[in-house]
Amino acid sequence: MKQPVSIFVFFLFFLMLFQGCITAEKAFNHGNYELSIDLAAKKLMNRPGYGKHLQILSNAFRLANERDMGYIRQWELSTEPTAWENIHRTYQSMSRRQDLVKRATASSAALSGVSLFDFKDYSVLIAESKDRAVVDLYAAAEVLLNSGDRMNVRLAYEKLTRVKSLHSQYKETDRLLNLASEAGKTRVLVQVRAADGIGMPVDLEEELTRISLAEMNQGWIEFSQVQSMNQPVHYYLEVVYTQFNPGNNNTTKSNYTDKSQIQTGTKKTKLSDGSIAITPVMQEIKATVNVWKQQKNAGIQGKVVLSQADGAAEVGSRTVFGQSAFEHTYGKANGDARALSYASQMLIKRKPVAFPSDLSMLNQAAAVFKQRMYEQIRNLRGQMR
Repeated sequence: MKQPVSIFVFFLFFLMLFQGCITAEKAFNHGNYELSIDLAAKKLMNRPGYGKHLQILSNAFRLANERDMGYIRQWELSTEPTAWENIHRTYQSMSRRQDLVKRATASSAALSGVSLFDFKDYSVLIAESKDRAVVDLYAAAEVLLNSGDRMNVRLAYEKLTRVKSLHSQYKETDRLLNLASEAGKTRVLVQVRAADGIGMPVDLEEELTRISLAEMNQGWIEFSQVQSMNQPVHYYLEVVYTQFNPGNNNTTKSNYTDKSQIQTGTKKTKLSDGSIAITPVMQEIKATVNVWKQQKNAGIQGKVVLSQADGAAEVGSRTVFGQSAFEHTYGKANGDARALSYASQMLIKRKPVAFPSDLSMLNQAAAVFKQRMYEQIRNLRGQMR
């Protein structure tokens, strides 16, 4: 993660440096009228009446308006339902731009008494284009809603959302939004079961069949384990348990030998120079450590299958495993205890323990299974539409 962050920081630094170096004149010459207006306006706010930036601001403002009016004339000829929404947004942008220029030139005297700026009242144009945008978007949304296609219904919802933002009380927008919200959903009916011929342990059945997919009900996908009589089902999601293995109690025995050297005395040796050398007498001691290892491994196997409700095809299938493991070791030593290592001393202090019950092992395996099951469902969720 560090490298992308570093690249992003570098990009921001470069952008700030670039904007700090570029001038209003350079931006104008490159056709970036918006940036030219911003830079010239800032200069004029600091130095009112500065002729050079006043002229640049005037030219950039005029050309930006001519460009936007060209767009507006094209959209006025378009039959696209979003045309008037684009016109409305453009008029708003032109109005904001004009407000900035007005603030920047409030203290600037017009050259030779002639105004350099052609200011307009955009309020009527903004209101009229908004009304046209609302009408067109609403009509397009109605057509999409009546198409019966789930994807079209979602597009209708987006258009109605934009209608709501422009006119909060327009006609039956709220009702149609609720209708689109429901009609655009992809509904997935979830079933949890054991495979044919595989008996699900009664004490485990409640835990294994209790799943929650509420957190995955995001966007247009909705999971449910109960089918509504009034709503269609688009996909079937099956969680099928195919194998239960509580594991067997298993104890194995092994041994090893610890060895060590201890001093049992000393030995005197007369050297050639007549001196006496004293050396220790060492003896190897041993201890045999018997090790018992208690083990039990449980597992649950199953699969997650996603298929289309109309039976056209299986979308995907994922195998899922859940395991739990128990292991305990203890030991007993024979021989000279002084030879035992620290690890061996700790081992022989342990005593045998009772093996966990089958249900306990399977419950632990079920928790792992369900976690992995959710991961696979998330993967399959990406294939739904």
